Amino acid sequence: MTMQQRTEPSPAAVLIAVAVLALVLTVAFGPLGFILGLALFALMFIGTKHSSAEQIAPSRTRSRLRRLSTAGRVAIVGEAHHQDAIAEIARHSALDLNDDNSVPATAVLVPESASRYDRAAVRVDLLRGDGTATTAGYLRSEQALEYQPLLLELAERGEIGSCPARIIGDSQPYGVHLHLGVPRLLLLDHEALGTAPTLPAEQQVAVMGERAHQHVLHRVVNGRTPVHVIAELRDCRIARGSHTGEHTLEVLLEGESIGQLTYAMGLRYCDMAQEWRARTGRALCEAVITNEGTRGLQANLLLPR
Repeated sequence: MTMQQRTEPSPAAVLIAVAVLALVLTVAFGPLGFILGLALFALMFIGTKHSSAEQIAPSRTRSRLRRLSTAGRVAIVGEAHHQDAIAEIARHSALDLNDDNSVPATAVLVPESASRYDRAAVRVDLLRGDGTATTAGYLRSEQALEYQPLLLELAERGEIGSCPARIIGDSQPYGVHLHLGVPRLLLLDHEALGTAPTLPAEQQVAVMGERAHQHVLHRVVNGRTPVHVIAELRDCRIARGSHTGEHTLEVLLEGESIGQLTYAMGLRYCDMAQEWRARTGRALCEAVITNEGTRGLQANLLLPR
């Protein structure tokens, strides 16, 4: 959907029209009409000057991007009507092909007002390299009803939701899938996620040793669970047990340790975390903290398969 511009009459046309009206008033009412015409002319001149100044220096508001949770997969609809736009994004991103030959992209979710077709709609735009966007399709109607209230909440704060996307297909027709968490996680993510790049969130991996770090977890959740947060992974060695001295990954929240991955999970993710750190500067991932009753607070990381 493109933005439409209103066509305003030029300042010269407005002044000519007012001058003609003033002349008519003078002929009809004599000196009183002449005075009324002058007053009307002055008011319109001031208003036209003010309008011209606004046109010379228009104000432009840009929404801040707020990256949403990637802990889910969502297929969009309506791509058939936007194949040329999707192809444009795919051409510019083709050098970054994923292993499955899909093309990575960045999507923004734009809530739209109700229409005669849908009670609520969420438009999916794909970002170009220069920061502009082009429409790729829409969320399904039932999904739009769930996501729109949270996206409107973001909009009120001058923010627009963003998530990674994949363009599927080597050529037209293209499809688009979003890496997007469920609405419940989006609500919890607003303050925590920012735009930090995180490892793909595809499966849950338990953190070991949280019992010794409950004070840190309680401070982070601040009385509410489940909470979706950003965790950092750092290389460490196992301090006790049959794998003492072996490498694994320590899990940090707000700079403080909350536990470690098991030896087996450390073997699986140490190299991946190191590569991600080399690319982005920090090995960050999404995590969900839940209250397990007598077991206390439990953290589960969302990591690649």
